[in-house]
Amino acid sequence: MKTAIIGAGSIGLAAALVCQRAGHSVTIFDPHGFDQKSLADEIDPRVWALGGQSTALLEDLGAWSPDERVIPYQSMYVIDSRSDAKVTFSEPSLGHLVEADWVRNRLLSHVAESNIRCIPDRVVSVSESGILKLQHDQAEADLVIFAEGRQAQTAIASGFEVIDGGYRQRAVVGTLKCKQPHHGEAFQIFTEYGPLALLPLPDHDNEHRVSLVWSLDLETASELQECAIDGLALRISRISEWARGALGFVNEPIWIPLSQQSLKRDSLGCLLAIGDTAHGILPLAGLGANLGFGDVIALKQTLEKHPCARGSRIARTVVRERRFEQRTVAMVMGLFSNVFRSDQPLLQLGRSFALRTADRHATIRSLIQELAG
Repeated sequence: MKTAIIGAGSIGLAAALVCQRAGHSVTIFDPHGFDQKSLADEIDPRVWALGGQSTALLEDLGAWSPDERVIPYQSMYVIDSRSDAKVTFSEPSLGHLVEADWVRNRLLSHVAESNIRCIPDRVVSVSESGILKLQHDQAEADLVIFAEGRQAQTAIASGFEVIDGGYRQRAVVGTLKCKQPHHGEAFQIFTEYGPLALLPLPDHDNEHRVSLVWSLDLETASELQECAIDGLALRISRISEWARGALGFVNEPIWIPLSQQSLKRDSLGCLLAIGDTAHGILPLAGLGANLGFGDVIALKQTLEKHPCARGSRIARTVVRERRFEQRTVAMVMGLFSNVFRSDQPLLQLGRSFALRTADRHATIRSLIQELAG
């Protein structure tokens, strides 16, 4: 079977390796090329909190191993800034914090060692029968997987319809030094402006490090972008209730526009959309990456169960297997976005009850834990 992958991000690369292992003839298309990114001495601000299923997939693909740039976290402490409600998750290995580029580099190395073809060209559009229109050529495939990110330009040009989730936010991410050690604990606080997370990173030059992810409404984000970097760090220290003591940026913070969107359908004929292309959601400590790798796991299981299936059946089966989790996560994230930023008394009471309930019931804790990483 000929399989084409559109997009050489981590999700697309993992999907390519899964299909290649299943005996497919695989070609990856990406106009940005396939070069590995050099990793700076300091940890990059763009990190993922990967759960056990994601790391198990990467390990199976040979792209996961112990490394000084990878840190396990043993607990997650979540609080609400406007009540005393809290929930704590604790396990010997709750998840791992890792740079997105580190994961992609590992996957690229394995793709380079395989017989997967890598073509640095842009796919303009694809027909439902698998005819790929390139900028100066065309190609054919029995299965076409779109993993081009949330912009989904080729997917839209190929007939996929986008559903706008209606959320417009901006996130600030960065690496911070902190006075207090994190002891492998991820901290998250729901503020009136949006959820703020401080994720544990390896120490550097005898200084403690955390990774910041703070999702904000557009008005607050515009205000904070005008702050001097030291003033912004002080604001974050206060908002996080000094959970890690005084904070300071070790590099320039990065501001990322956020939106929530999905596709009306994730498959059209032999075309399949996965990852952020299919479900671009508001971030919660690497949730999007875990969902994307979940799509790849479903693809792997489908190919194992139906090794001789046609591309259209593979696409339909993956979508059916993933539909419930994707819709559940989108609904939960929408509730998080609205309920945890509201000052209405009834909603304040509701979120306090939600966190207290989660803290007392292991099943609910496990659900939130799996969603968050």
